[in-house]
Amino acid sequence: MSEKTEASRESSISFDSALDVLEDWYHVPVIGAVLAFMFWVRVQSWKAFTVDGEVYFSGNDAYYHFREVMYTVQHWPQTMPFDPWTNFPTGTSVGQFGTLYDQIVATAALVVGMGDPSQNTIALTLVFAPAVFGALLAVPVYFLGKRMGGRLGGVFAAVVLALLPGYFLIRTRAGAADHNGAEPLFQAVAVLTTMVALAVAQREKPVWEQFLDRDVAGLRRVVGWSALAGVATAAYMWMWPPGVLLVGIFGVFYLVKLTSDYYHGTSPDHVAVVAAVSSVTTGLLMFVPLATLEFSASRFSLLQPIAALGVGLGAVFLAWLARQWDTQDFDATSYPIAVFSLVVVGVAVVSVALPSLWSLVETNLLRFVGFSSGAATRTIGEAQPFLARESRYGLGMFGVVFLEYGLAFFTALLGAAWILLRPHLASGSVKRIAGAAASVVVVATVFAAPQFPEWLGGIFGIGGQLTALAIVAVTLTAVAVTAERDAEQLLVVVWGAFITSAAFTQVRFNYYLVVPVVVLNAYLLGELLSVLALDRPASAIDEVSWYQVGTVTMAVLLVLVPVAAPAVAEATNNDSNPNSASPIRLTNNNGQQVPLQSAITVGASNSPGEVIEWDDALEWMKSNTPEVGNYGGAGNADQLDYYGTYAQTDDYDYPAGSYGVMSWWDYGHWITVEGERVPHANPFQQGADNAANFLLADNESQAEDVMAGISEDDAKMRYVAVDWQMVLPSAKFGAPIQFYDGPRSLSGNDFYRQAINSQYDGSQITNYQSLQSASLVKRQAYYESMMVRLYRYHGSAQQAQPVVFDWRDTLQTPSGAEVLSFDSSTTNVRSFENMSAAEAYVANDSTSQIGGTSALPSEDVPALEHYRLVGVSDDNLAPFNYLRQLGPQRPMAVKMFERVEGAEVTGTGPANTTVTARVTLNMTQMTSNQDGSHPQFTYVQRAETGPDGEFTMTLPYSSTGYENFGTDEGYTNVSVRAAGPYEFTTGNTTAADGITVVEYNDTADVTESQVLGQSDETVTVDLERSVVDRPEGAQNNTSSASLVDPSTAVETTEESSADGSDGFDGAGATAAAVPALAGLVAIRRTR
Repeated sequence: MSEKTEASRESSISFDSALDVLEDWYHVPVIGAVLAFMFWVRVQSWKAFTVDGEVYFSGNDAYYHFREVMYTVQHWPQTMPFDPWTNFPTGTSVGQFGTLYDQIVATAALVVGMGDPSQNTIALTLVFAPAVFGALLAVPVYFLGKRMGGRLGGVFAAVVLALLPGYFLIRTRAGAADHNGAEPLFQAVAVLTTMVALAVAQREKPVWEQFLDRDVAGLRRVVGWSALAGVATAAYMWMWPPGVLLVGIFGVFYLVKLTSDYYHGTSPDHVAVVAAVSSVTTGLLMFVPLATLEFSASRFSLLQPIAALGVGLGAVFLAWLARQWDTQDFDATSYPIAVFSLVVVGVAVVSVALPSLWSLVETNLLRFVGFSSGAATRTIGEAQPFLARESRYGLGMFGVVFLEYGLAFFTALLGAAWILLRPHLASGSVKRIAGAAASVVVVATVFAAPQFPEWLGGIFGIGGQLTALAIVAVTLTAVAVTAERDAEQLLVVVWGAFITSAAFTQVRFNYYLVVPVVVLNAYLLGELLSVLALDRPASAIDEVSWYQVGTVTMAVLLVLVPVAAPAVAEATNNDSNPNSASPIRLTNNNGQQVPLQSAITVGASNSPGEVIEWDDALEWMKSNTPEVGNYGGAGNADQLDYYGTYAQTDDYDYPAGSYGVMSWWDYGHWITVEGERVPHANPFQQGADNAANFLLADNESQAEDVMAGISEDDAKMRYVAVDWQMVLPSAKFGAPIQFYDGPRSLSGNDFYRQAINSQYDGSQITNYQSLQSASLVKRQAYYESMMVRLYRYHGSAQQAQPVVFDWRDTLQTPSGAEVLSFDSSTTNVRSFENMSAAEAYVANDSTSQIGGTSALPSEDVPALEHYRLVGVSDDNLAPFNYLRQLGPQRPMAVKMFERVEGAEVTGTGPANTTVTARVTLNMTQMTSNQDGSHPQFTYVQRAETGPDGEFTMTLPYSSTGYENFGTDEGYTNVSVRAAGPYEFTTGNTTAADGITVVEYNDTADVTESQVLGQSDETVTVDLERSVVDRPEGAQNNTSSASLVDPSTAVETTEESSADGSDGFDGAGATAAAVPALAGLVAIRRTR
């Protein structure tokens, strides 16, 4: 028996030892599994970024990072100091790129490529980088959670982080190769090291006398951790210069904590040592990458080191002031009043003495945490307010937040509130409890009754959101100062408050907010375990009740189920539609089900996106336009090394033969990286105003002025790239309106109005839906804008057609936009025999207009004289469901145009007559698989003859001479070439006898040299009279004739087709679009 007992005891000891080991180390395999899961989720779709051996990225900033990484690999460890390959004609230096992020990725690529990585290896390294950074965030999150809620809390925080399906996951998927994915990791490390330094300071209680006594042993740990915190903060800003916001957050925390410490009888020296050492370390390190002596949040400027040093100096001052308070025996309760009074005075002094610095700080505070962003910023998807998604999903604030975080955000708020209020509630003081309750009421009132801050802000001339922010900030500061609490917990609350404000100001900052959200949930779990007496080692817990187990389980499930259930359902789902698996759904305002997506679904849904549509067009540009520096045969391409090193300058001096490309700023980096050409506008929003002014110009002269203002004598704007999204109001047409600063005052209402199909009961609308044939009715200004004239008409003239939209009521939205309400029981579209009849109808009906859908303008649109189509994205079309809106002209995804001098034409014909020049053009990039033909379109331009019968034209398309002007000669190898000579004609007119139908016409070739301005020779045409129809008895009269008044003439089908007009309603538009699509389906790409 004794042997059995001994064996049993040994077995029990062995089992207990195993349990002890498991309890001590269980977090290691769990965190390892979390890391593996997070990485796997993020790389599920990595193969989508490799197409035919070429590596792509998602978004646009990733492409500029690729350029920076490529440069750093070639010049390791240096980053690009200046780049003349964007922002033509000045070049640029952008502090947010070419940072520590690019250096880390470049170093990784060098290691993977064993010192000589190929471009493909570098690109793939960059593809995987965000997934690596995103997964690694679990490590500091675990330690942050552990410090707030124990080891179990740390594990819980990491698990919740892994399951969140929101913006953080989106920005850390493979292919999303922007610095966004690395920012939360480096910020979390900076906060973590600061928390450790604060804990050491609170434990060891350092004071300034120790520095005077050179007490190295006593200061080693606190100074070491504080210096490490400073290094981590500097590294974060090396990653992202606007991270100077974190310095400001630390500054606010130190201000509150030092004031609170003295108020409660604790020496501020302890925390002030951490603030001084860490901030000075950060400040000194931020001088290393200093790139400008100006103050800028987006570049390595004086702002970062001075802000850090200012925080350190401020902490030292507050500690000194506290000692003066003791020396003068002032009441400790007056110290906070004095401190915050000094802050107000200091702000006032800075705003007066250093207005530029104050303006910079104020602008960036409002932009990042002030719930304020201008209209231009709101056109940037990632910079839109978080709650702007309410209209997208048809949900309220709770629904929008729930889809991002499940219930974790709301439980995090509960955790933060408990940190702030617990000391007051536990004090037993009725006064403090009442004050805490009052603070809750104030904050709740601000959110529940936004009219109050709107009213109060109106008194002082500031916005309601900013007023609400100020009220909440003052209230929370009062609550924080008047209670003594742990420094680490207070830091997390202050940090979380600022990041929450930033996330609701700009949706992109939700990739930061995930960290304080999960960390505060870790704290809440730790507090719950403490209350239930379960925050001890398992061996120390004698008995556990079902109540304890049930309470903890319910709390954990409350947070985990909303984010874990969709992932579990997705993992076991065999349906092809991933969203069908999610059991967590919300019902929106329209009665539709909106699922909470799983992390697995979101991780698998990434792809390169729009760049695929642009790639073949940019490949065409790279191969068929002259090298930058060699336009016109200048021979200076060798002066612009693509990965060369250039000294910083405010205005780069481009060599002769350089040129720029005009497009919307979204596409600038693609033009630089994929096309290896120099865009004017780029995603840094540089050149965005000029791009908007050009694209929205309502006449060619205005557009030419914009181009001339950008161009230099020997370096000019030569090309324009336009895609299908730029001409659709439902896509990107509206974005340039927000940046426009030209001679007109513009809004979306100047270009289009929403159309609804309404059911009426008398004069009341009982129901409505978007008008299917034209959800937006365009105004004439839309059709006259340059980007529409280029994409839709290829620069050709377009005549109005006798088609009228007729609606019942013109309504107005609260924002002032007009909505056209069509009566579903009546005819909404009317067709007339001629324009005069249509104009007469519209003149007598104020709720109608001519044209306004697809490619049909309300008035004639003249031809462009200096812009010609030269290439297209021959492998990619606009999406099928948009073909009707884009019209019958070839709906390629991207179209490339060249700005040319144009060939001068002089001619003679009958007096006071309209002369039409017409040429049929082949798009030679593509060839039909059926008959070997090329897609065609017709360019049309009209001019009026004078009383002497003379007329002039400037034609942008050539009809011959292409072989003499290719890329070797420094010109464009145009892929749009004429099928024959130009035809000049008056069309059919009636002779003086009133019976005979005659036509005046001639043909002529226009050479490429004339179009390019390399030949001064003028094209001369002499229109000759020919009889088209001479009825019996008609006189053979050769006298001059004039055209029939165009307003009374019915356009022939041939003329309408030549001008590119199409049907006027849903059926007509589809009938026009389907043949165009059918032709495109039969076309194959040729190189």
